[in-house]
Amino acid sequence: MKLRVIRVDLPLKHVFATSRSSVSVVRTIIVELEQDGLRGHSEVCEDPYYGITVESMVKSIERIRPMLDKYALADPIAFWNYLAPELGKNRFAQSAVDIAACDLWGKMKNRPLWKIWGLHPDSVPFSSFGVGMDSVERVNEKLDEYFDWPIYKVRLGTKTDFSILKTIKEKNSQAEFHVDINGAWSAETTLRNLDALNKLNVSMIEQPLAPDNWEGMGKLKNKSPIPIIADEAWMGDEDFTQIAEYFDGINLKLSKCGGLTPAKKMVIAAKNLGLKIAMGNAVESSIGACATSQLAPLLDYVSLDGPLLIEKKVGTGVSLEQGRVFFSDEAGTGIRVSFR
Repeated sequence: MKLRVIRVDLPLKHVFATSRSSVSVVRTIIVELEQDGLRGHSEVCEDPYYGITVESMVKSIERIRPMLDKYALADPIAFWNYLAPELGKNRFAQSAVDIAACDLWGKMKNRPLWKIWGLHPDSVPFSSFGVGMDSVERVNEKLDEYFDWPIYKVRLGTKTDFSILKTIKEKNSQAEFHVDINGAWSAETTLRNLDALNKLNVSMIEQPLAPDNWEGMGKLKNKSPIPIIADEAWMGDEDFTQIAEYFDGINLKLSKCGGLTPAKKMVIAAKNLGLKIAMGNAVESSIGACATSQLAPLLDYVSLDGPLLIEKKVGTGVSLEQGRVFFSDEAGTGIRVSFR
């Protein structure tokens, strides 16, 4: 099997800000695995919050190059287990290799992964459209192109939080909101805001408190009429017991799971505990969105809007129309790359 790692910068259409940071360019890697004339691709962005850089991912992946020289892919699960001892300490790098392998495997079978897994696209939820933190005026301008989206995922954590939500509501009175706080609120602030959020048609709150504030989450869970979803509070392990005790759901990012192979098992395990499941990242190209989309029929919330937020097009695949998700006919993850 041949390995190729490509570093790509993804310039954004607008600066994207959360309560933790703001970015205008996302640094990412694209991994390509080739076997028998077929190529599988993946994309994983760096994440300073978790200490993951492009350089650290490349370094981890380059270490496994000798292990791939004579390896013939037949089963992604066996492949994941084969590489886990080397890549397990860097889940982001592990995810990049696994997703490329899953894409290649689907192409070897000439079928999309969701079909191989027996899933159905008619059960896919609407995708949200991401709105970063900004002034009310700038948010108003940014939404001109997407004023009729059914669900907006809005990053909150400033004094203008409710002004932004009301501004979007004025443009689209039917809008539903998912709000991502990135741990910027206290338990008291969240409790105080719950009634106003509910009246504005907020249907999901992601990580309102700092990830280690379990005591605060204990106060919130039974008092919130709105489902509360864990993100930073989950560090990527397969034990969801504590999450199920303190949250209503979990955001299972592929990069933290270690790829599609473990993510599929994790989704099922989390759902068996009664957790709602969200997936998606703030900003990624079509390569990343296509990978996440393969599990979309199993999800309660999904964000596949990343390709709409970036200037650079690296491929075609899953597409969105006013939040509706349309799958590609391509085999594997559905991506057709065009970054060459």
